[in-house]
Amino acid sequence: MRFSLVPILVSVALAVAACASSSLSSTASAANERLAAQGLPFRWSVESTGNGEGMVMHMLPLPVAPSRADAQVTGEVLTAIRRREQSKGRAYAELKEVHQMPDGREVWVLQSLGSGIAYVVSLGSSTQGVTKIELLGPYTYAQ
Repeated sequence: MRFSLVPILVSVALAVAACASSSLSSTASAANERLAAQGLPFRWSVESTGNGEGMVMHMLPLPVAPSRADAQVTGEVLTAIRRREQSKGRAYAELKEVHQMPDGREVWVLQSLGSGIAYVVSLGSSTQGVTKIELLGPYTYAQ
């Protein structure tokens, strides 16, 4: 009696691929729940890549509008962003646009040739000429 291993190997390969895809989907779903709980405007999706499937981050569509920050605060935020960018090995950090979030925070998107690079900026209340600023990021996403 002679039997072939090919059908068995094909079945095992398909099962492994299905498990990997299911695992990625559940990982993306859990990560999206965390992002939503934090009120962040990014979501993961599972997409086909040259090497199979992978998770890709996207920014949710938000309106583009001028920042609420005055010139001085804008300069302070950009200085903080540039420091973080330099620590990541990216010397160039110029503001491309600002997106407004429904909760009042802003997403500052940097000029980039590749992936999108964004920071979530919270401009808190101003007391005695000092504005409380919270900076989250960088977030790298597919454009």
